[in-house]
Amino acid sequence: MPRAEEARAFGPSPEDLPVRSLILLTIFLPLLAALPGGGWLLLAVAPLTLYPAFQRKVRAGDTVGAWQLGVLWALLLSAGVILLTIWWPAAARAGIVHGEPYRQEMFGWIATGEAPENDWHRFLPVHLLHFGVFIVLTWVSGGYLGLVLGTFLVAYMSYFVGSYAAASGHPWLGAVAAWVPWSVIRVMAYVLFGALFARPLLVRKVWPFERRDYRLMGLALSGIVADLVIKFLGAPAYGLFLRQMARGAAAAAAGLSALYSAAPRVFS
Repeated sequence: MPRAEEARAFGPSPEDLPVRSLILLTIFLPLLAALPGGGWLLLAVAPLTLYPAFQRKVRAGDTVGAWQLGVLWALLLSAGVILLTIWWPAAARAGIVHGEPYRQEMFGWIATGEAPENDWHRFLPVHLLHFGVFIVLTWVSGGYLGLVLGTFLVAYMSYFVGSYAAASGHPWLGAVAAWVPWSVIRVMAYVLFGALFARPLLVRKVWPFERRDYRLMGLALSGIVADLVIKFLGAPAYGLFLRQMARGAAAAAAGLSALYSAAPRVFS
């Protein structure tokens, strides 16, 4: 039985449980943004809650298991940033690196439809640059620096999500809606590429990949392509959907405000 399959068959050993439980602390890490320079500290240390278990999975050849851990880590990191943005917006605004410029760009897209989200000539070079840098950083660091870049990307996107959730009047529904589907696909594809291309350094082989790895590479690449295609086709309509959601919440809030202000006269 292959090593990775054997590990899955018998489950985690007792000594692995503290390492795997460390990932649950990820949701609290965005609180570092409240410290002076905490946004940069967050980028540097956020991967530490994932990396011990992640690199064990990668070394064992359990790429899918490493991907599952990475997706859980990204979900917890995003949730932490969103909650910080909703409940402590000043700390998030000051501490999340590139958060406020990205929020302004995305709010402009929602309000006017004018932004890189709707223009592939503008977003495609940025996506390709991010992807290329991510692969290189992952390869040369056994995955750690790729996770640092992943922290940067997930954190500022989540700051926008939290800001929209707070502004929309639908905190939970707004948070789900503002994590636009093409970005979710991109994060999942990045994590899979990270689990694959962290392996060469960790196992000390320049090209340690087998046939099953090529299938996973194809799956990850299809995610990158789907991200670009869905964004190209769907961003204008999705921006309008987010605009209508926010306007609907504002109209509902105005209606409730009018009702409450009239209440003393109605019920006196």
